[in-house]
Amino acid sequence: MLEIFAYDKKIVKIDLKDIGKYKDKLLWIDCEDLTKEEAEILKNAFELHQLTVEDLLNANTRIKVEEFPNYLLCVFYTVENKKKMIELKELDLILGNNFVISSYLKNLEASEFLKNNQDQLEKLFAKGPDFILHKIIDFEVDRFFPLLEHIDEKLYELDEKVAKNPSRHNLDKLLEIKKNIMKIKRLVNPQREKISFLAKHDYKFISKGSVPYFRDVYDQFILIAENADAQRDAVTNTYELYMSTVSHNLNEIMKMLSIIATIALPLTLISSIYGTNFKVLPGADSPQGFWMMIVVMTVLVLFLVHYFRRRGWL
Repeated sequence: MLEIFAYDKKIVKIDLKDIGKYKDKLLWIDCEDLTKEEAEILKNAFELHQLTVEDLLNANTRIKVEEFPNYLLCVFYTVENKKKMIELKELDLILGNNFVISSYLKNLEASEFLKNNQDQLEKLFAKGPDFILHKIIDFEVDRFFPLLEHIDEKLYELDEKVAKNPSRHNLDKLLEIKKNIMKIKRLVNPQREKISFLAKHDYKFISKGSVPYFRDVYDQFILIAENADAQRDAVTNTYELYMSTVSHNLNEIMKMLSIIATIALPLTLISSIYGTNFKVLPGADSPQGFWMMIVVMTVLVLFLVHYFRRRGWL
């Protein structure tokens, strides 16, 4: 689906077939799941390079900022929080002297926001197409923060659960969080570098008035990267807590089993001796011999339990 907004003192929505009539106006072309036919029309209308068209049509393009003679191509990624794993969505942006093209596969919240806020879109048009580009990027960058807060909450809950119950289920949750954090890290670092190009390089399509706004987006990426680093450290600490708790529980189990084995050892020894086939055994001929053996065993058990408690082993 392709929607085109033209601006000349007011915003007008036009069809793709009429784009040639509005080439001299300010334009925002919003493309969701762009087709080859639509891409070919945009190529001819705005003199796009064939490689740029391929980037628009192909998914999983690397993050980049490339300058062409009559436009600037930016490829970034935004995030969407699914049930367990973070989903990455490619966002292709093309900025010219009087136009912006935004292309994505499905459901970009920044585009929906601008379409539903015509007054704000009109103000952005009045400032220039680079401000529309900034708004789209800035809106999608802001979506990282609720995601990071959600990860923080899950880590806090998981830290308490791991301390009480270091189960395999909690470990799986921790590994899922770690994968999401690493995915954010791999995404944020290169995007921070490319955003710095828009904030610090002298591109003819980026006005001086919009540079501070791109610098603000760069600062946000720095904050996101720092939060992701802190969360990675928190995951490491929680994992160490998990291993420590598991080791402690295992030691407690081994200690208890050792105590049981130690208590059972003299009982096994006594019962083994009296289970031999020798005819002469102490108390073997006595009617009370069996009970005497049981009493001795009971005394041994009580003595060992008392001894272990005094040592703090029980």
